[in-house]
Amino acid sequence: MICSEHARIRATGPDDAAALHAFYAIGRPYASLLDKRREPFLPTVDELREMLGRKEAADLAFYTVEDPTGIVRGFCSLRGMMPETNFGEVHVLFHKSETYASPIGEAVFQFLRQRGFQRFHLHKLLAHALEGESAWRESLLRQGFISEGVQREVLYCGGHWHSLESFALFATTQDGAELNT
Repeated sequence: MICSEHARIRATGPDDAAALHAFYAIGRPYASLLDKRREPFLPTVDELREMLGRKEAADLAFYTVEDPTGIVRGFCSLRGMMPETNFGEVHVLFHKSETYASPIGEAVFQFLRQRGFQRFHLHKLLAHALEGESAWRESLLRQGFISEGVQREVLYCGGHWHSLESFALFATTQDGAELNT
């Protein structure tokens, strides 16, 4: 468990399935909940519980984000890390959009940057946002991610097409020095 003044970040387990399922139940897509083919995935609570109980779930680096009182505020992950590619994909989901710009959101990004760049020595973090995820998109830009372009109307969900924007953050500080040397 990682504890800071504003957030506790811990490994997600089977008991977190219902809280995670709440994001799927909202009825609008989140880029962080798309499957590997970038398609909507609609699991049940039991399917999530089973998935989170497997050993492979620990390999996904999937975390539950709590406030200091222990209330679940969201989830984050760093997926797709392979030594030969030197990048990982960042996913962050908060129940309230204002959390992205809060100290909790800042703590989560600090945790993911440290994990990706310092612990796993990645060169790049990737993220994706659907057009309706403005708080997530703004948070990525605030954290130094740059847009790498928009894939227009690539996801059909809820009766209409959605565009998906890709973002990247490289393992450099503001002055250009490497973080992981």
